[in-house]
Amino acid sequence: MRYGIMINLDYESYTYEECHELWQSIRNAMVEAGFRNEERLFTIAEDGDKACELAKAVLDQVNDHEYPDHDIYTYLKEFYGYDHTNTKNLLLPPAEGLEVIED
Repeated sequence: MRYGIMINLDYESYTYEECHELWQSIRNAMVEAGFRNEERLFTIAEDGDKACELAKAVLDQVNDHEYPDHDIYTYLKEFYGYDHTNTKNLLLPPAEGLEVIED
């Protein structure tokens, strides 16, 4: 089972430079903590409670160690988790339409 954590920053209220710098810190810390980065989605093979606790701990760590004078949570527009197991990428053809050809 993969669990997804979606993080979107508030680019409407803050400058691109501020958000970009913060995003780099968040992305690096989430990947270091074991999440796989898929654009604004981070996935991990954990149950929902563990994944959410870990994601919050990662953001708290970034906040405390890299931005001690700011509350990075004010930069977040969305921060939520969900079961990613049944998510379908609609940009890909349906699985029934894929053919595997062996040499």
